[in-house]
Amino acid sequence: MPNIKPFKAILPSQAKASNVVVGLENLSISSAKAIGNANPFSFVHLLVPKIENYYLRGSKQEIAFKKIAENFDDFIQQEILVKDKQEAIYIYTKSKNGNVKTGIWTVSNIHDYLSNQIKKHELTRLEREKGLVEYLQQTGLDANPVLITFEKNDDLEKIIKNEKLKPAHLDFNIADEQHQIWKVTDEIVNHNIQAIFRKMPNTYIADGHHRAAAACSYGVERRLLNLKHNGSEEYNYFSSVYISADQLEILPFHRFLKLNHLFDHVEILEFLMDNFKIKEIERKDLIPTKEHFIGFYYQNKAYQIDFNDFLNSNILHDLDVSLLQKNILKPLFNVNDPREDEKLYFIGGEIDLELNLNMIDLGKFDIAFFLYPTSIKDLMKIADLGETMPPKSTWFEPKFLAGLITHEMD
Repeated sequence: MPNIKPFKAILPSQAKASNVVVGLENLSISSAKAIGNANPFSFVHLLVPKIENYYLRGSKQEIAFKKIAENFDDFIQQEILVKDKQEAIYIYTKSKNGNVKTGIWTVSNIHDYLSNQIKKHELTRLEREKGLVEYLQQTGLDANPVLITFEKNDDLEKIIKNEKLKPAHLDFNIADEQHQIWKVTDEIVNHNIQAIFRKMPNTYIADGHHRAAAACSYGVERRLLNLKHNGSEEYNYFSSVYISADQLEILPFHRFLKLNHLFDHVEILEFLMDNFKIKEIERKDLIPTKEHFIGFYYQNKAYQIDFNDFLNSNILHDLDVSLLQKNILKPLFNVNDPREDEKLYFIGGEIDLELNLNMIDLGKFDIAFFLYPTSIKDLMKIADLGETMPPKSTWFEPKFLAGLITHEMD
């Protein structure tokens, strides 16, 4: 179904790779600046540039984008980043503690996103999308790929296995993670990969809905401005990593609340006791081991809430994030829009349970709800129905490093 193609990527040199790449999850402006001050080779200089001449004309944003352009030129000239001269499809492997995830890193046609051939399960926020579009407009650097998943394909697995027998183009470690990139430049092999993807019945965005939407908005804008548009331009494609569903790891976003004096602590427990099957448990057991059971931590006590009586055979309604929102967060805590409510915080991915409970014990938060992860099968079914999941329903692994493979959209 998806139309992918080889492209000329920008990659770090082997010697500088571990210094160039940077993880974007939870990367704040202050931490980005700290990384930039300590590391002149970091890709953060193309994200949050250091402004040294404050007498330059223009707004702060205009000056920042000019500095990014200068930094990019410097990185290319110094061969910190290297532009490939030959088009390729790339194979990417991330290994950690024996857990190996391998995918095809390529570019996808924006038409496939716009026509829903690449299916979505999440709504995007216009404000966030605009910021990403502006970065593309000013830099043309498509540096953070969209994670797309599909049912395992044996023919594709064989190609990947054969290509990985060759020496990797990049191979480096950061902390306890190994990252490897193979270039596939053989036209026949790439043709076969493209043919396999065209025959796939369904593909799904797992992570990166805003990045995909922004790239498509930018691509459509460029089409309208280019009187000689022919469809082959790079702005018609966005950076994508395709990883089969059996390799993906889905983790939950847990819900934390910081309350104010308007909430009666006795009424909170009474509401839960009156409406749910709830029992006290040990705090070490707060992370659920099966769906429809949610861990609840409040006033130094741990509970388990059973939601099985609230199921109604509707896949979207029966998601644990939906059950929690409809039956507790909205009626009890007045959380009408999880994306906007200032009381509500999301903590996703692998967590240190005791560290998070200590934050509650020390008063940073008042309440925590711990959820079981949504299954990839449920995500696919919801996308097939054309429905969207509630905000912050899933945290996907793997996450990708900015600066590892960059696609120029201009």
